[in-house]
Amino acid sequence: MQGDVKYILSKLAIISISLSIILSKYFHNSLFKFSNLNIKVALCTMGKKENLYAEQFIEYYINLGIDHIFIYDDNENNTERISDCIKNKYKKKVTVYENIQNYIKKQSDAFTNCYINNFTRFDWFLMVDMDEYLYIVNNTLKRYLNSKDFIKCDFIKFHSVIPNDNNLTNYDNRSLFERFKGPYLKQLDVKTIIKGNISKLKYSIHSPYSSPERNITCNNVGERIVIKNNVSNIDFGIINPINTDKAFIIHFKYKSTEEFIDKYKRGYNNWFFKHKNYLLTKLEGFFDTNQITHEKINYIERELHLNLTFFKDNFNNIYNSYISKIKSNSLNISIVSH
Repeated sequence: MQGDVKYILSKLAIISISLSIILSKYFHNSLFKFSNLNIKVALCTMGKKENLYAEQFIEYYINLGIDHIFIYDDNENNTERISDCIKNKYKKKVTVYENIQNYIKKQSDAFTNCYINNFTRFDWFLMVDMDEYLYIVNNTLKRYLNSKDFIKCDFIKFHSVIPNDNNLTNYDNRSLFERFKGPYLKQLDVKTIIKGNISKLKYSIHSPYSSPERNITCNNVGERIVIKNNVSNIDFGIINPINTDKAFIIHFKYKSTEEFIDKYKRGYNNWFFKHKNYLLTKLEGFFDTNQITHEKINYIERELHLNLTFFKDNFNNIYNSYISKIKSNSLNISIVSH
């Protein structure tokens, strides 16, 4: 009888230990999943001549769940100011730095400055341009970042997709999501969200990096990415293979033909018009992403006083190449603005 009692007690002890382990794992996962939804997320960006879309940009990201937006206004004195576009209800959530030309020479300086001055105040920092919109698939930003998939990640890389121009020649005042819809061409280049409290962080042209032994880089589903020692890939944030399963950047790179031309005039002044090859290279990229039409060619020739003979002579080849890319390398989903 005494032996039976000891046997039963030993079995109960084993069951109790097993139950404790199961419950501890359950509560650990549950606490991780739900207790840290108060994480703070900041956004750092730099803008020039972006007032047409600045209000939409700010509203989109605050609705997405960004807690504070830091904008480095690269406009010259006595020109438009991004601060003029901020609604009163958002002013406590947006900081605009103006007259930055004396200490900010390029975008990487702005992002580094933003991170160094605030890296203890926020859990994550999203670094994007003002024509780039992070899209989370079937989730909220903070629940996405709070996933156990990213516990060990210091950098999360998001691939970009570029919507076509819907054959729009001129600007109109509808939202970007109304004017430019899919298909979205997938791109190798990426943008990054960075965990706070990382020391000795470096920022290149488009992408942050540090010692791979010290910090872990992940893709949008939490898989670790090993960054090879390739300066070009680091500088331009190129990651292969492309993955857009859980999150990606919608890059409204070109918009309408009119806006495309205006974009590549920014900051170049007379240099822009003296180096026509620069524009021709950008036009090749434009027609890689957007359907070539005679209307667009004529419009560009008329506005910039260029002769686009190459594009006229190779019209069919350029058109067929565009159609091929749409069929093989596009993302076809219905995007709903947050």
